[in-house]
Amino acid sequence: MPSVSVTLDTDAIKRRKVASDLVEHKARSARRHASRIFSPFRSLGYVTNEVPFSISTLGQTFIITTVVGNSFQIYDAGTLHLLFVSTPQTSAPISAVSTHFHFVYAIWGTTVGVFRRGRLEYSVESGSNSQLKKLLIYGDYVCASSNEVVYIFRFNSPDKSVPPELYTSITLPPGAGDIVKLVHPYTYLNKIVVATTSYVLLFNIRTGNLVFQSKPFETLLTDIDVAPVLDTLGLAFSDGKIQTYDIRYDKVLCELSCRQKVTSISFRTDGNAHLAAGTADGDLYFYDLNRKRRVHILRDVHSAAHGGISSVSFLNGQPVFVTSGGDNSLKEYVFDPEISTSTTLVISPPRHLRSRGGHSQPSMCLFFTEESGHFLLSASLDKSLWTFSLRKDAQSHELSQREKGSASSRKAGLTSSLREKFPQITAMAYEGNKQGDWENIITAHKDQAFARTWDGQRGIVGRWQLKTSDKGVVRSVGISFCGNFGLVGSAHGSIDAYNLQSGIHRKRFRSHKRAVTGVALDSLNRTVISCGLDSELHFHDFKTTVLKYKLHLPNPATSLLLHRSTDMLAVAMENCQIFIIDVTTMRVVRELKGHSKAITAFDFSADGRWIVSASLDSTIRTWDLPTGTCIDAVKVDSIVTSLRLSGNGEWLATAHEEGVGINLWTNRTMFKQVAFRQVTDQELERVAMPTISGEGAGGLLEGAFSSDESDAEDGDVSDSGNYVSSEQLNQKLLTLSLAPRNRYMTLVNLDIIKQRNKPKEAPKAPEQAPFFLTLTGAQPAEKMEDAPVKARMKSGSSKITEFRRKLIDGHAIDDYTAFVSYLKTLSPSATDLEFRSLDALEIDQFAHFVSALTAHMEMKRDYELVQAWMSMFLKIHGDVIVENREVTDLNDALTRWQEVEQKEKKRLDELVGYCNGVVKFLRLD
Repeated sequence: MPSVSVTLDTDAIKRRKVASDLVEHKARSARRHASRIFSPFRSLGYVTNEVPFSISTLGQTFIITTVVGNSFQIYDAGTLHLLFVSTPQTSAPISAVSTHFHFVYAIWGTTVGVFRRGRLEYSVESGSNSQLKKLLIYGDYVCASSNEVVYIFRFNSPDKSVPPELYTSITLPPGAGDIVKLVHPYTYLNKIVVATTSYVLLFNIRTGNLVFQSKPFETLLTDIDVAPVLDTLGLAFSDGKIQTYDIRYDKVLCELSCRQKVTSISFRTDGNAHLAAGTADGDLYFYDLNRKRRVHILRDVHSAAHGGISSVSFLNGQPVFVTSGGDNSLKEYVFDPEISTSTTLVISPPRHLRSRGGHSQPSMCLFFTEESGHFLLSASLDKSLWTFSLRKDAQSHELSQREKGSASSRKAGLTSSLREKFPQITAMAYEGNKQGDWENIITAHKDQAFARTWDGQRGIVGRWQLKTSDKGVVRSVGISFCGNFGLVGSAHGSIDAYNLQSGIHRKRFRSHKRAVTGVALDSLNRTVISCGLDSELHFHDFKTTVLKYKLHLPNPATSLLLHRSTDMLAVAMENCQIFIIDVTTMRVVRELKGHSKAITAFDFSADGRWIVSASLDSTIRTWDLPTGTCIDAVKVDSIVTSLRLSGNGEWLATAHEEGVGINLWTNRTMFKQVAFRQVTDQELERVAMPTISGEGAGGLLEGAFSSDESDAEDGDVSDSGNYVSSEQLNQKLLTLSLAPRNRYMTLVNLDIIKQRNKPKEAPKAPEQAPFFLTLTGAQPAEKMEDAPVKARMKSGSSKITEFRRKLIDGHAIDDYTAFVSYLKTLSPSATDLEFRSLDALEIDQFAHFVSALTAHMEMKRDYELVQAWMSMFLKIHGDVIVENREVTDLNDALTRWQEVEQKEKKRLDELVGYCNGVVKFLRLD
C-alpha cells in the first residue's frame, strides 16, 4: 500500500467570522455608480450553470440549491419557486455547494463559506494556494478538496454557531489522479470515499489512514454515487461504462454501457432498482438493475453544446428525479406507477413534471411588453424566444415553437428539445394593441425568406409566414401602431405589408437598391419609413405605395426606430452616429456623435426626450435631444447587444455579449432630482454591473437614492441629497436671479401696493368700548404719511443696522459680496425699510450702495434683481441724489453704474434680437 501524507493541525488556524452586513457594506463601497441616471438593480434569467446542484430535505420539503457564477439560488423542489439568492457575491466563482438542513456550504477559491437562508454567516480559509473544487458534508465534518488534497474541517459547537476549524488534511498518494468526487458510504463510521480518475480510495478521517484502494481503472472515472445497498457504489466512466461496485470485496457486481461519456449517475431510492445516467450529449439513460438492461432513453434533455447533463439525482424515496446542465435549465421528471400484466411488467417512461430555465446563449433583442415593465420579451442566439417576469421568476416561460398541424407536433413521447428549433432570430417587432385578438409579434430569422408571427397572449408561434415578394432574406420587420399590419423588409430592397389578422399580402413597396435594414409605420398609418444599406431614407405613402420623399444619408443606415408620440425618427449609421429626423418635415434635426465603434442598440425614453444607445466600444450613452448633447456615459464590462427602456421610464434592460441573463437598471430620475450636463470622453468610468442578488444597489429604492461621486460634482447635490443649483454656470454669461419673479416685481411696484393696501380711514374707538380696552398706535392718516419722511431725516447718531454695517464693511475691503447676500435674504417690505434708513445727511452711504450694485452687475449675476433694487433706490432717494449730484464720490459711482448697465443692456438686446431671428427663420423654413 503506498504511503499517504497526513498533516494534523493541533492548533486551530486563525478564523475570521464575517458578518453579512459588514460584507455587504464593503461590497457596496467597493462598487461605484458611475452613471448619473441609471443604477444597477439585478440580473434576470439565471437558473443554474454546469456546477452540480445539491438536494436536501427540510421537514417534508425538498430544496434544490443551484450555482450561478458567484452566487447560488435555492428552489422549492415541489414548485421550483425561487426561495433565496445568496448574498454577498463571492470573490470568485463558486465551484461546489452542499446543503444540510438550514445551512448551505459553498467553496470558492481557497475559501469555505457557510450560509443560512442565503446570507453568509462565516467563512474559513484552507490555508493553501490550491483551488478547492469538491465538497462533502458529513456529520460535524466539512470535507473540501483540491485536485490532490482533502481538507477536513470540524465543528466544535452542536448548533454550528462557531466557524469550523481545520482538523486535518490528507494528501493523495502519487499517481492517484485528480479527485472526481467525495462521498460517504452508509454505515461507514468516520470514513469517506475519495474517487479519483483512476482509483477509489477509502480514508479514515479521524486517523488519516488509507483504509482501502481499488485496482486501477482502464478508463477515466467521471462520477460516483452511493447505492441504497450496503457496501455498494455506482461508478461511471468516460467510455460509457457504468458499474455497480462492491467496495468491501473490490468486486464489480454489474456492468452496463450507453456508448456515450457518462457525466452523472443516480440510484432510485423508492424501492425500484433503477439507475439514471446522464451523458455529455445531453441524453438520459435508465436501467433496470434487476434485469440488467436499459428500459428508457430521454434524448436531448440538455444541450450537448453546453456539456450535456452536468447532474442528475433522484429525490430520496420519491419517483422524481432532477437534472441540470450548462444550458441554464433545471428540470424535474416523474415516473408513473408501473403497469403489471399477466406476462410482463411495463415501466412507463418518465414524463416532464416542471422546469425552470432561461437563455443558454446571450440575448440579441429585447422588448418590454407592458408599460409597467412587468414582462420582458427576449430573443437569443440559442434560437429561443422567452418572456421574463420582472416580479416573479416562476412566471417566466419560453414561447412554444410547435407549429399547428406539423408532423413533429403529433409525435408522442418526445421532449420539446427533440424538435428542431427555428433558426436564430435576427430582428423582432412587438405591438401590444391587438394582443389577445391575433398575432402581435413578428420575427425575422437567419437565412429565411419569410418572417414568422407569434401570439404574445398564448405564448405560441402564430399561424402566418410573411414571405418577401422578391425572395430575399428578411432583414427587418415592423408592426403598425394599430396592430393590424405587419411590414417585412427584404435583403433585395423591397418592403411587403401583410394583414396580421388574415395573413393576406396587402402592399409592396419597391425603392431600395440594397438591403432594407429598418422599417416603421407612423401612428396614423400614413407613411412607411425605411432605411437601407444604399444610404437612403425613404418615405412612402402607405395607401398608394408612392415614394413621397427620399433623404440621402452620408453613410449606410444599419437600423431605425420611430417614436410615434413625437414623430421623431432615430437612424443608426455605419459611421457610429445617430441621426434624429423629424418625420413631419422630413429633415435631420440632430446628429449625435460620440461612439467610436458600431452602434449595437438604442431606444427612446417614453417622453421622447432621451435616447439611450450602446455600441461595440462597450459604452452606454444617454443623449438629450433638445440640446443634442450626451448627458451620461458609462463603460461596461461586456459589449451590450440589446437594450430597451420600459414604458413607464423606471427600467433599463440590457443584454450583453458575455452572460446569458438580462441586466436591469433603475432610472434614478424617477426618484430624485439629478443634475445634467454634457459629458466628455475623459469622464468615462467603468460602472458596476447588476448582480443576481441585487447586491450593490441593495434594492430598488436604495439604488435609486444612493449618492455617487458624480452627483456631488460642481455642487449639484448637497450633503442631504437635495438638488442645489449653481450660482453661475459661467462668468461670461449674464445670469438671472433664482429668486421668484414676484420678489423683484414687488420691489418695483411696492409704492403702488402700499397705496392699494392703505386703509381708507384711521381706526376709531368703539362708542361703548369696555373700560379695560384702549387703542394704541392710532394716529391720523396725515401723520402716517409723514413717517417715511421723518425716517429719512434721522440724524447720524441713530443706531447702525445690520444692513448699514455690512455696507460699510464691504466698502472698507472693496468686496460687497456679503452685503448683497444679506440684501437677497430680505423681504420686499424689509428692503424698503432698509433703503429708507440710509442717512440723507451722509451722502457717502449712497455712493457705497451704488458701488455695491455696480460691482454685482459687473459679476453678471442676479441681473433683474439688481435692476429692481436700483429702481427702488432711485424712487426713494431720487430727490436727494439730484440735489447732491456735484458730490464727487456719488457722481463717480452713478457714472460707473450707467456705463456698466448700458453695456450689459446692449448685450442683452443683441441676444434677444438673435433669438427672434432664429425663431423667424424656423417659421419661414
